Amino acid sequence: MTERQRRLLYLLTRAYIETDRPVPSRWLAERLGVSPATVRYDLADLEAAGLVRKPHASAGRVPTRRGFRQYALAQLPPEPLPADTLQRLARVLTGSGNRWPQLAAQMATRLGGYPVLLRLGEPGPPQVLQVHLSSLGGDRLLAVAVLEGGRVLEGVVSFTPDGGDDFLEQAERWLRGPYPLADLGRRAAPTPRLAELARKLTSAFAGPGSERYLEGLGSMLSQPEARDPEFLRRTLDLLESLPAGPITPARRLNVRVGDVEGISMVQAGFQRGGRSGELTLIGPLRMHYREALSVAESFSQALEGETVGAG
Repeated sequence: MTERQRRLLYLLTRAYIETDRPVPSRWLAERLGVSPATVRYDLADLEAAGLVRKPHASAGRVPTRRGFRQYALAQLPPEPLPADTLQRLARVLTGSGNRWPQLAAQMATRLGGYPVLLRLGEPGPPQVLQVHLSSLGGDRLLAVAVLEGGRVLEGVVSFTPDGGDDFLEQAERWLRGPYPLADLGRRAAPTPRLAELARKLTSAFAGPGSERYLEGLGSMLSQPEARDPEFLRRTLDLLESLPAGPITPARRLNVRVGDVEGISMVQAGFQRGGRSGELTLIGPLRMHYREALSVAESFSQALEGETVGAG
């Protein structure tokens, strides 16, 4: 690809992102200051390379998935958000306490214009300090595990304690930590009944392994693509499946163009409070990649407590 063809591809892609309409060759020629014939030759080369296509015989060109990806990667590294926006973001995060994930996701969707999913991984292997057991009647027990750092897990298990309260007191003494939550069901139990209880508690305390905060889903409905029911279905299916898989490493940006048909994602990893996290902006292929990357990069650095200067 020549430099002129690269500029042509980026100009065409930006125009299509803004208008959602095929881009005529005459318009491109005027913007680049070359003849329409030159643009047509270059477009033919880009089409042969799989970067643009012509949806109708008499229409202009639109980018393909591959063309969108090339354009998106060309926006790296992104420009930071304006300095006053970054300062306001830092103030909000500083005074947000435990609500920072929700507030960060809300601010990111307002600035980016797309739905935002913020994921948090586990803060390292959870350590059990103690487990409280209470009978709910019949064969049901309420179990409350207190973890290091003050986090609490609750679960109800089907189990009939032999000896009533005496057994529960014995179990609580044996379950006293600290030890990794993952080892709960593997600890050497003094009796078979305690071993059975430990296995059931392990299942009761099992969690999804991450937290998620979703904001701005309604912003997807304002996209022209939302008129297609299949696009909406794929978007909802994607949001349900996103918690699966590894979190983007801290200080890394990830651009996923069309991994799910018609949908793109811009992801940024971060570390905050000893936990790994990931902020994802979700939009159509016709996403404003330049702006989305700026939001993702600036938020990831702000969440790590860094001061990002305007470019």
